[in-house]
Amino acid sequence: MDFVGRRSFDMGGGKILVRSQNWIGDVVIATASLGCIRRSFPEASVSVLAKPWVIPILAHNPHIDELIEYDGEGLHKGMRGMMHLVRYLRSRRFQGAILLQRAFEAALIASLAGIPARMGYTTDGRGLLLTHKLRSSKKEFDVPRLEHDLKLLEGFGLNVEEKGLVLPIGASQMGKAQERLQELGVAMDEPLIGFSPGAVGSLLKRWYPERFAELALRIRNTHPARILLFGAPDEETLGEEICRMAGNAELINLAGRTSLEEAMALIGLCGLFVTNDSGLMHVAAALDVPLVCIFGPTDPRRTSPWSKRYKLVRDEGVDCYGCKMRKCDQDHRCMDVVTVERAYAGVLEVIERFGLDDPNRRRRLLTLSERAVPIITADMQRHS
Repeated sequence: MDFVGRRSFDMGGGKILVRSQNWIGDVVIATASLGCIRRSFPEASVSVLAKPWVIPILAHNPHIDELIEYDGEGLHKGMRGMMHLVRYLRSRRFQGAILLQRAFEAALIASLAGIPARMGYTTDGRGLLLTHKLRSSKKEFDVPRLEHDLKLLEGFGLNVEEKGLVLPIGASQMGKAQERLQELGVAMDEPLIGFSPGAVGSLLKRWYPERFAELALRIRNTHPARILLFGAPDEETLGEEICRMAGNAELINLAGRTSLEEAMALIGLCGLFVTNDSGLMHVAAALDVPLVCIFGPTDPRRTSPWSKRYKLVRDEGVDCYGCKMRKCDQDHRCMDVVTVERAYAGVLEVIERFGLDDPNRRRRLLTLSERAVPIITADMQRHS
């Protein structure tokens, strides 16, 4: 790695703007960086610029002072909208920007907003817009995203000794999640297993619906647990299809039927989470839920969960394994070789190693928060 013009990024008690990523999993991983930023600058004011759909991930984060909504489909849409955001940020007089999001646009906004110190990777041709920059080769990206983010912070003098994910659940949201389980006829002493059969960004990351259904039947035949399906709004039909094929497994389809905050609380109550490479996989990891992760075209060196309690189910013998492609000309063989037997063996291994806690015990293990981080919505910016 090459630190260009390396110098200290000393904010003291100043105002720092952090640009978050746009994907749920990446923002969960970024909570480790936010903790390092806070520990490095305990007197600073830390604001995070984030897209609306990832704000729930940070809604109770103890390391930030406020969230600023970046509504790219509304007020901030297009060049005119972006300039509205720039003017608002300029009025806030931030002393430093830490760009965890690696796109050109992130550096452009920070530069136009007149933020004097701008830290980030020189990705996407944005090097000239950064004052504190790090060049990284493609090979150096083949490490967990969390470690790569922290290399940037460490290079400019920040304290990165602690590397834990931080995902508190809102106390009120936990109450709503418990009420939801009651409505569904699920008792708090009945173990829960979560399934995440979808994957945003690439259909190739999805294991097959019929195999999730068969896996559910096998689990229900040997373990007295209820299985909840989670997913995005456009995955509701996928959940219904799996429920239909699973028949007697009596799955509960929550895909597209919960908010992200409610899904986070319910995942936190699960004793096991079976998932493709997805944003919800990282949510479960941050909540220390034991995981069985089914990987095909994605590279586990970069995207494995940051957890000590997981099992990867994959086949490295496939010559195109970990290709990261969005279209496949190899018959999707990396997923085809992951049989139900292999996934079920992974489930049994994880349960044997870590147990299968019921919601009552899981709730006691979670960090609940009464504090909500203030949110500067796009509408509030319009009238500022």
